[in-house]
Amino acid sequence: MTGAGTGRGANQPQPHGSAYEEHFHAAPSGHLVLAADGTILEVNQTLAAWTGRSREALLGSNVTDLMPVGDRVVFASYAVSQLAVSGCFNEMAAELLSVNGEPVPVLLSGVRSEDSDGTSVDRIAAFKAAKRTLYERELVEALRKAEAAEAARAAAEEELRHKQAAIVEKDRILQANLVESREREALLASVLDAVDVGLLVVDPDGNTLLSNAHLLSNWRRAMGDIPITAKGQSVLGPDRVTLVDDADSPAQRAAAGESFSDQLVWFGTGEHELALNVSARPIKTEGSFSGSVLAFSDVTKLVRAKAAQDEFVASVSHELRTPLTSIMGYLDLALDEDGLPPQVESALNVALRNSERLLALVSDLLSVASGATKMDRRPMDLAEIVRAGVESVEPKADAGRVELVSDIPASLTADVDPQRMSQVVDNLLSNAVKYSPDGGTVTVRLWQDAQAVHLRVEDTGIGMSIAEQEKVFTKFFRARRAVASAVPGVGLGLVITKNIVEAHGGKLSFISSPGQGSEFTVSLPLNAVNAEEISPAR
Repeated sequence: MTGAGTGRGANQPQPHGSAYEEHFHAAPSGHLVLAADGTILEVNQTLAAWTGRSREALLGSNVTDLMPVGDRVVFASYAVSQLAVSGCFNEMAAELLSVNGEPVPVLLSGVRSEDSDGTSVDRIAAFKAAKRTLYERELVEALRKAEAAEAARAAAEEELRHKQAAIVEKDRILQANLVESREREALLASVLDAVDVGLLVVDPDGNTLLSNAHLLSNWRRAMGDIPITAKGQSVLGPDRVTLVDDADSPAQRAAAGESFSDQLVWFGTGEHELALNVSARPIKTEGSFSGSVLAFSDVTKLVRAKAAQDEFVASVSHELRTPLTSIMGYLDLALDEDGLPPQVESALNVALRNSERLLALVSDLLSVASGATKMDRRPMDLAEIVRAGVESVEPKADAGRVELVSDIPASLTADVDPQRMSQVVDNLLSNAVKYSPDGGTVTVRLWQDAQAVHLRVEDTGIGMSIAEQEKVFTKFFRARRAVASAVPGVGLGLVITKNIVEAHGGKLSFISSPGQGSEFTVSLPLNAVNAEEISPAR
């Protein structure tokens, strides 16, 4: 082959001389003649042009130098082995790298033959496969998209199955919750209708959302068909005379979001008149007001019984006071007689003392029964009143081995009723001494600050439990240990004291611990202010 004398292909037979060479180099396909180890012995101009190299540059190089790493491996494992075993291979897709690194997709086919000296020679034909490669790539891409679509479809079906399973589970849960909700609703209705307290739930507009059977039954008996939350009802205050304004009625206060307890109101008239003690608490949903719950307690019998009790006490006390006054007058006259035998005079004094004690008890009963305490307030030296009270209790304290400690200023003027304040001091001191039966210390302190005048009586006596402290201002209540210790009294002293202090616009507070004693503090305002504004110093 002319021009091939430098290669091993020069020993190859070259039919037709220059015509064959011209056809070899002008062929539209690429042609290579390789040694068995892949060394290029001959290459046509067409393939050299594809790679952008000259024919001379390619001769003597290895064909795998023109391939990327992946194709080298395939060529060595497939093409070379096929040539060695079968003497040929068909359509191996590969890429040839141009001088600038651009890939040239080709299809390679090859056969192996022997030259005249018995050396194996491989003849490789290369066909450009750009379009085919593009088609294959598009086909591969389409296959990949189809596979992705199939995978997406399978994933969608799987997700749909999961969602359907989730929907089925949610439906099961909803059904179970519905059954449970109905059971709870039935239980709630049963509980609400079983309690003996009327219950009402209203929205912010005052409309009824829920009410129980107890409330509806009592309401219809007292008010007929008038709605519970209707405005303009004849609602009376605790005195059963004063009409309660609509804005102050329990339902409207609750609808406005108020929280209150123990509002006593009267509904209805005649024999169906009801006294209801009403409490309300707002309902908060995510921090905003969404309605209120009201509780109506029927206290008609209790209020009437209390009124009857007070009336009875007042009547009996009044009836007792008249003959007692007469008895005491005649005893005084008898004691004024000269020459009475000592034993008679002693008996008369005993009778007089017991009459005076009985009269004091009747006076206390009348004071408690009346509820109102008349005040004759004027500027008085409160320090002198307290000192007089301490002096009057000293004999009783000495008899009980109780030490009296006083911290009283020389003078402290306050606007008080002297007789009533003397009663307050006497009651507090008498209790402190009485409830220290085995000795102890009673401390009396009087002082004034920027807001109020304060009187504190502290003892180290028997004290009170928490339960007893809750009832300390209840009429006729006496602590269990006081009863067990036979401490005299009827349980009216603190009630009267509290009434007197509050009538002065003041406040009576206390703290107590069982076995540690009690501490009572009277706080009286310097001016006419409410008791709530007074905060006694500690």
